[in-house]
Order: sequence, then C-alpha cells, then structure tokens
Amino acid sequence: MTSVSWKTPTKTRVAAVVAATAAVCMVAVGTAGAQERRLPRTGVDRYTPIVQKVHSTPRWFRDTDGRIHLVYELMLTNGLRVPVEVSSVAVRRAGRRGGRIERLSGLRLEAAMSLLASADEPTTTVPGSAVGVVWFDVVLRRGARLPRAIRHTITVSVPPELPLPTRITSRGGFARVEQRPPTVVGPPLRGPGWIALGSCCDGPHRRALSPVNGRLMLGQRFAIDWNGFDGQRRLVVGDPDVNTNWVFFGKPVLAVADARVVAAVDRYPDQIPNNPGPVTLESAEGNHVILRLGRGRYVAYNHLRRGSIRVRRGRRVRRGQVIAELGNSGSSTGPHLHLQLMTRPSSLFADGLPLAFDRFELRGRTPPLTDALEETINAGQPIPVDTAGAGPRRRELPLGRDVVRFPGSF
Repeated sequence: MTSVSWKTPTKTRVAAVVAATAAVCMVAVGTAGAQERRLPRTGVDRYTPIVQKVHSTPRWFRDTDGRIHLVYELMLTNGLRVPVEVSSVAVRRAGRRGGRIERLSGLRLEAAMSLLASADEPTTTVPGSAVGVVWFDVVLRRGARLPRAIRHTITVSVPPELPLPTRITSRGGFARVEQRPPTVVGPPLRGPGWIALGSCCDGPHRRALSPVNGRLMLGQRFAIDWNGFDGQRRLVVGDPDVNTNWVFFGKPVLAVADARVVAAVDRYPDQIPNNPGPVTLESAEGNHVILRLGRGRYVAYNHLRRGSIRVRRGRRVRRGQVIAELGNSGSSTGPHLHLQLMTRPSSLFADGLPLAFDRFELRGRTPPLTDALEETINAGQPIPVDTAGAGPRRRELPLGRDVVRFPGSF
C-alpha cells in the first residue's frame, strides 16, 4: 500500500527555494569575483572549493644537520564536481601577527603534493570530489622558535565556466603543534656501518596513509629501514638472492629502552631477496616485536629473522638487551630492520611519532638510491660515502641515507 504525506508539497517548495537561493548566491559571487579575482572579506559567506584539514597533530624532530623539521599532512577536499588547481599553499603561525613559516608553489608544491591514494604521483590538481594531500616537511630556519599553532592560506584556480572567481584564496587548516620533544631512545643495533634508508621525510613510509578500522592512519610517518655494510662498504658478498650473503642479515637487534613486550610474533618465513612472495595484511610486518615504552608510546621492530625472537609477550626487557635478529620476513624485498615509534601497539592502526637516538656518530651519507647504485650493491662493490659533516650526534633523528655508528660492536 502506498501513501503520500501531506507535508510533501511543502518540503518540495522549500527545497526549490533553497536551490534557487544557492544559485543566486553562486551568480552573485561569480559576478563580483570576475572583477576582484578574490572572495569578499570577513563577514560575508564565501565559496572555498578546497576544504583544508590537518590530518593529525604536527610533530617535530631535529636532524643530523641540527635543523628542526615540522612534519604533518594537510588534507585538501575538493567540494566541486570539477578539477581544482592548487597554485600555492602557505604555512603561517596562528594569531593576528602570525608570520609566514613556509610557502610552496610550482615544482616544490608539486613534489610535496599528491592525491590521497596515489602518494607516489606528484600533482597540484585535485579532481572533482577527490582528496589531495600536502605532505609537509617544514624545515625551520636556524634560531626560529617552534610555533605553538599553525594555519594555512591556499590559492586555487577553478574552471572559468563556473559562476565563481577564477582564482580564490582562503584560510584554513588550523592545528596546534606538539611542543614536547621527541622520545629519546637507545640504539636498536650496535656497531658501525648502519644506513638509515626510508627515513623521514623522503621515503615510502612518509606517505603510507592506510585506511584501517574505519580511519586513515599513518603509523610509519617517522619509520626507518636500517641496512648495513661491512668494513669495505659492501652490503652483500656473493649471490644477492641469498639472505645470508647480506652482511648484516642475522645481526643482533636491541631493546631501545627498558620496556614491556606487548607483541612477539615468530612464524613467518624469510623472503627471498629481490623476489619476495605475496603477503597479507596480517603477515605484512613479518616476524616482529612491539615494546611499550610508556603510555601512548610503542616501538615496533618488523621483518625479523624467523626463529630468532628471544622475548615473549608480557615480559620486561632492559635497554640494550638482544631481543631478536635482523631478517627479511613479511612485506620486504631484502634484509633490513624496520623501526618505528607510534601511539598504539600496531604498526598500521596508530599515529607515527618522532624519536631521537640519545647518542651516535654520523659517518657520512650515501648517494640517492638509483638503479646504478642498486647494481653496485648487488654486484658486491663498495658504495660511496660523503663524509662531510661527520661527527658525534646527540638526541637527533638520522635522515634518509645517513650512515651512522652506534655504540658497541658486532
């Protein structure tokens, strides 16, 4: 049986009035904007095609050059059905007298921006009804104080056929900045020749936003993949498709602090280097250990060697204690130790936190990982290291390609 509510005509009329009002506003704004090229000042409703939102609390660390990095993601949601071109994004200190901290445009903006699910494809265009992300790594000028809060100014261009200004500047993306320093930990490995690959803020970890349990999470934001070389700067000696030919495979992995073990998984086979098999969401971490350092602070060690884990869930460990061996299990194409600090005991469903090692020695930096360098590595040849700036470091986070020596020896 079908019935008709007596309120239906009224609702229809109201909807028609609302739609007509919106259309009039669109035309009015478009007419004014065609002359001014900007939206009206405060106190007047305005169209902002891109809606800005900071994804999670901006956090900072100090690198091996002594510079402070402020790291976070700015989400850009296109509320139109047509593409919008982002021409510039500026970061400012919040407040009436807030000065500009950073401005991205042109190639710098393109390199720092992508669509949400295409993180490795730079773009400054946000398609209709899509979400873009600006992956901020703001390096503060020496001597500059850390902002307590930030906001953003974004300038975009919209297609000329719309009843809108073709160029629109708007403010948004307010966020309070974490003021507490990074968690300081001890070494996860010992001895010389360790290379920080995939470290913040230029590797695949940085843009690994994952939709997990109904939320977008980035537990790997500050993660490091540790690789190593021998005294002749060789990573592999012999067939590179054999794990044991990698000179750092099986090296001891250490607890970075006094802590409690909340996860210890040791059931996955090590992958064949350069020819890994398929993995699932469950097996992606491979054999792993997670330590609870304190409330809301957990450290994960992933891709450990099968059969090497020496700790159990619920047990306590001491800083410097050997907990496992470096391996090649899970989502891994070669031996390495994946290390990350996070807010929850899960590598995926957590917010990634910055960390700092209490002391180590910077030995130099390797070149960018190109195809030519990979050929050098797989051929068992020494890799070059630029030793400029080498020396002792305290309470800093190594950047990608930094070569370090931790206290102790193999």
